[in-house]
Amino acid sequence: MASVFILLHISIKRFADILNRLQDETARLEDELMKPEALEALLKCFVSAKANSFENLLDPFLKICRISTRLTIGIAKSQFFKRVIDRLAHSKAVVRLNLLRILRTVCDVHPNRAILVERYGLHDIVAKLSKDDGAVLVRELAREILPALAPALKPASRSGLKGTDAPKSSNIAPKRARRTASETSAMNIVPALGSTPRLQGRETGRETKPSRKLGDIAWQPGRGR
Repeated sequence: MASVFILLHISIKRFADILNRLQDETARLEDELMKPEALEALLKCFVSAKANSFENLLDPFLKICRISTRLTIGIAKSQFFKRVIDRLAHSKAVVRLNLLRILRTVCDVHPNRAILVERYGLHDIVAKLSKDDGAVLVRELAREILPALAPALKPASRSGLKGTDAPKSSNIAPKRARRTASETSAMNIVPALGSTPRLQGRETGRETKPSRKLGDIAWQPGRGR
């Protein structure tokens, strides 16, 4: 049996053979395809295919991605995304549909989906297709894919969540304000306490003055005697 690496280099038309073998011997062939040279050849077929060959390649490529999550993650490299983005402007709606399906399959299983979407601007590209594409099916599929690309917007929402932490800090601020208010009230109490001796001193002064007058009056009869 010819190796996968040889099959990929003989002709892109043999690509369907790899799909058939992958369906029959998923685990065994998956290990073969995950080898660096085979994975590179698989990716090269997708990137370098021309015209009709590229169109015929998309359906088996999509099925391979759906069968093997490991292969789907393995092909998610820069040249793959550049090829997808470039061919999404293809004149045939069926090509655009298959590319969107492949893109959705990759984004659904990739652990770094948000990073990929942000790096290659996939959200804006798909959003544009959902509004402006001339084919109804392409627009509908693009709308279905957009929620899968939403995690790319989570960093902004996370920053928004960080913004929501501000009320927590604002909740702390009133506590500090209350503490300072209590401290200032305490500061106001101290002078009040300090002022009481003066008031008491004044009151005692008023009390002593009558006693002095009474003393003076007590000595007057003696003077009369």
